[in-house]
Amino acid sequence: MANLILWRHADAEDDSASGLDGDRALSKQGRKDARRMADWLDQFLPQNTTILSSPAKRCLETLAALPPLNPNKTKRQVQVVDYLSIDNTVADMLPHLLNDNHQQTLLVVGHQPNLGLLISHLLAMPNACVVKKGAIWWLRQRPMAQENGPAVQTYLFAVQQPTY
Repeated sequence: MANLILWRHADAEDDSASGLDGDRALSKQGRKDARRMADWLDQFLPQNTTILSSPAKRCLETLAALPPLNPNKTKRQVQVVDYLSIDNTVADMLPHLLNDNHQQTLLVVGHQPNLGLLISHLLAMPNACVVKKGAIWWLRQRPMAQENGPAVQTYLFAVQQPTY
């Protein structure tokens, strides 16, 4: 992948009517923050972006703030995938997110601490990163030639928070 854009769900209610964590909805502030981040992201999101989301209600509501059409008026397609769910790990996510397509952009809407752990893994950092509620971390990868064969360099391109 060329771009990996990680968007943590915005602020959510403490509880849900069902009592299930996955059913928690965004708070009033979370809806406001999701719209603000979606407006920012809509300006820069590449046309060919593959959008993946956790099935948790707060992730789907965060993503719903993004306009359903690209600037070229084509419908954005969203894939809701279990490997991004609350109880999964970075090890569950990696096989689905890493690939050799250096033209692809992935937008992933998910949860902390997995997003922070994924970032630290990809950037070879010793500790997990803290991804604030509603924040977007944009990582880029580029192929590099090395003596022992091709490699990929991952770097931080942008970080945006709802309070920008």
